[in-house]
Amino acid sequence: MKTVVDFNRPVSRKENNPESQDNLDKNKKRFSKQCQKVYDALLRGKRLTTVSALLKYQIGDLRRRIKDLKDTHKINIKDKWVKTDGSRYKEYYM
Repeated sequence: MKTVVDFNRPVSRKENNPESQDNLDKNKKRFSKQCQKVYDALLRGKRLTTVSALLKYQIGDLRRRIKDLKDTHKINIKDKWVKTDGSRYKEYYM
């Protein structure tokens, strides 16, 4: 059986058990405003870079907000290096 992934469809954030989902729902309100902006964008399927986060969402340090979401809130955020014209940058997504 072949798995098909639709990268254009927004991600729905659901936990794998009711207790974890309840914890996520309760603590979502505790996100900082910037973390909330980043999290909401990622849930909509957006791929963020430090430049796009600064220009679209006025997030001055995306790397720190990603770390907050990963470490403090245990959100599974993926990243990959993108190489263009001799430079590289990270792109964050869910």
